[in-house]
Amino acid sequence: MKWMGKMAGLPEDAIGRIPRVVVIGMNKVTVYNAEKLEQFTDRTVRIQLSDAVLEIQGKSLEVLELMPSEVVIEGTMTSVCLKEKRFG
Repeated sequence: MKWMGKMAGLPEDAIGRIPRVVVIGMNKVTVYNAEKLEQFTDRTVRIQLSDAVLEIQGKSLEVLELMPSEVVIEGTMTSVCLKEKRFG
């Protein structure tokens, strides 16, 4: 399937379930193809991706949209950290 995407000139995340994280300024993060919302408070949001964990720290954080293919978080972001998942 990946080779078909390359032949068609499509980005990898358009072909499979590869996560995409879009940070817009200091106030909005959109995550596509997330696996699980692990933790949510007004100061911390932790999202499990296929091969990593995304942790967002801030103030007045809100999950605006929670859908199978998309999570939208807004608030005052102070840190956005992507941590590699350890297997084994």
